[in-house]
Amino acid sequence: MSNIAVTLEHLASKYACKIQGDPSILVTNVATLSNASNDSLTFFANNKYKSELEATKAAAVVLTKNDLKLCPTASLVTNDPYLLFARIASDFDTSKQFQPGVHSSAVIDATCDIPSTCGIGAGAILGMNVELGEHVFIGANCVIEQDTKIGESSWVSSGVIIHDGSQIGLRAIIHSGVVIGADGFGFSETKESAWVKIPQMGRVVVGDDVEVGANTTIDRGTLSDTIIGNGVKLDNLIQIGHNVIIGEHTAIVAQTGISGSTEIGKRCKIGGQVGMVGHLKIPDDTTITARTSVTKDIKDAGIYSGNLFSHQKASEWQKNAASFRKLNKLQKLVAKINKKVGEENDS
Repeated sequence: MSNIAVTLEHLASKYACKIQGDPSILVTNVATLSNASNDSLTFFANNKYKSELEATKAAAVVLTKNDLKLCPTASLVTNDPYLLFARIASDFDTSKQFQPGVHSSAVIDATCDIPSTCGIGAGAILGMNVELGEHVFIGANCVIEQDTKIGESSWVSSGVIIHDGSQIGLRAIIHSGVVIGADGFGFSETKESAWVKIPQMGRVVVGDDVEVGANTTIDRGTLSDTIIGNGVKLDNLIQIGHNVIIGEHTAIVAQTGISGSTEIGKRCKIGGQVGMVGHLKIPDDTTITARTSVTKDIKDAGIYSGNLFSHQKASEWQKNAASFRKLNKLQKLVAKINKKVGEENDS
């Protein structure tokens, strides 16, 4: 829990929203509608929780003008309550604060460049020529291999492995179990069906403001680099193959697998358990719904679905899925028609 206490007036001024109620009300934490207390800030953005809004004990609620009549407390009024609440909640998040310094059990090569504002946890290992920006945190038991660069104000949780030559931008958040820069899956097959490894000599280059979820892996490039653009958000348990390029502000949900040399555009939204074969091109502003299999280039931005067959326009998939549910009835009808036709031919 944070030690922050701010007035509604302060929040309204900082985030350019309007106050309904007493501007001097103090909030010290953020909470859900049902769990909020008289010093909590909460939000309302889904009519499913209307009864919880009407009964909330919060100090104030972030909501739209249209929902003011339902609210029994003070309010911060905005067009997008969920977005505003996310921004305010960040002010109360102290989970990534740390005391600068290097734990006595950390192993840091003499050639590393580590500013005094950084924090290095127990058992961490930093190889030759590692460079950290100001205010970087490296958690316990991390391994940061040689020639890696990590930008200012980045936070690397415990148990992360970042292989040699990787570059991480500013303000990265990298969760436990992430592996960045392992070899991509590159092999050539002989006539005898043996496999010859293709050296993976590229890097992983991660932009600014990227978040990588727990146990996600990002393979290094073969000869060129694997590139993760600014503002990309990756969930847990994602596999990103070698030479993949992911455009700025794209978000990808858990258990998605992206094969090598695929290029995903900017501002895309990729659902959970999506599978992509290699060497694809996905245009900017494309949405791919959960469990879709993508086996060929997508030429036009849109929403695509398909978990039994290859992807297609979501509107087409929905119609086909509706028809698919009726296949049993259709089969019986066809059998009945065939039987009747057969009987008529016999007569």
